[in-house]
Amino acid sequence: MVLVVGGLELQKSLPEADPINFLPGIKQPGIKQPVLMLDGKNDFLFPYETSQMSFFKLLGTAEKDKKIIIYNGGHSVPVTDQARETLIWLEVYFGTVARK
Repeated sequence: MVLVVGGLELQKSLPEADPINFLPGIKQPGIKQPVLMLDGKNDFLFPYETSQMSFFKLLGTAEKDKKIIIYNGGHSVPVTDQARETLIWLEVYFGTVARK
């Protein structure tokens, strides 16, 4: 799973839709769910400390199978960095992609 500019929304929601209730459950017995998060340090929708890091820490994914990369910027990630980091991440879990 690759999450681009993600985080917790700081608003009330119904329990069945609240990420706090389902993020820890991403881990399933016998199933790896690797997670890469790409975020901007100065994101105005998902503040780094309160939203992004809280989301990342709540993920039930094993520590060795999750990674967060923070960029200098706001609510966006440079497209070339997003593509490069995503390919690197996916190759770790699915093998090398054939390139022309």
